[in-house]
Amino acid sequence: MTQTQAILCALAAFFCWVMCDTCIKLAAQAELPPPAIMGILGIIGVIGIAGGVLYKGDLALLRPQNPRNQAFICLCSLVGTYGTVIALKHLPLTIFYIVVFTAPLAIAVISAFLKYEILTRTKIACLVAGFGGVLLAVAPQGGGNGEWIGYGAALISVLGFAGYTVTIRKISQTDSTESIQFYSSLTFGIVGLLCSLDVTTPGGQAIALMIAAGILNIVASVLYNKALGGTAATNVAQIHYTQIISGAIMGYAIWHEVPTWNLIVGSIIIVASGIIVTHQARQGEIRPA
Repeated sequence: MTQTQAILCALAAFFCWVMCDTCIKLAAQAELPPPAIMGILGIIGVIGIAGGVLYKGDLALLRPQNPRNQAFICLCSLVGTYGTVIALKHLPLTIFYIVVFTAPLAIAVISAFLKYEILTRTKIACLVAGFGGVLLAVAPQGGGNGEWIGYGAALISVLGFAGYTVTIRKISQTDSTESIQFYSSLTFGIVGLLCSLDVTTPGGQAIALMIAAGILNIVASVLYNKALGGTAATNVAQIHYTQIISGAIMGYAIWHEVPTWNLIVGSIIIVASGIIVTHQARQGEIRPA
């Protein structure tokens, strides 16, 4: 896969995730508990990936080549998925994306800590500026208990996503995307279902929304994993910023969310910081994983 193809896969993946997040938020508003949402997402993912492997007739695709790294990816996926579901339940869609836009900066920090990437003074300045942009964007939005729960969950989601991204880059040359996604989906699917055994049967609308979310999540995850196999993790994470456009459109169309001036300025600061970090990565500062 060429770098251009990898970037196109990342663009498509993040758009599908915006649509998936929209379905999840609507399902949560229909009073479907977060564990049940996570469980349905996981089981649909397992069915979809297993079906694709059976269609190809190659069960060896599901065999993990790096069990330890696969286990860590599953943990990151579990943490990130649960954080995302909670955050979407408690935050407006636009605010949710502002917080998760710190993911590329978190990836840079983790990559530096693992010695995959050099953290220069410029990057450190970008990290500080990006964090300041988040504070500017969300601080005037209020401080109700529900919102603070959402902010905390979104940050947990970012950490899970960053760990997932960096680790996948390390094993993408040996483990198939089907294997990575299958075991990740199986993990949070089982945990979600076990935590929602006493949940009453959801309504038809909530089920339909989660089926759609599950399918979109499968498509997005496969595209994202393929993108990570074709270019650096920081480059792929940079495309994360395109979600502000599609996310803002969905937020306005469904929930009538109108961005405030401070949210727009904060977003610009975050995006600019991420662009500088990615530009330096493209200059060859990322070391082979």
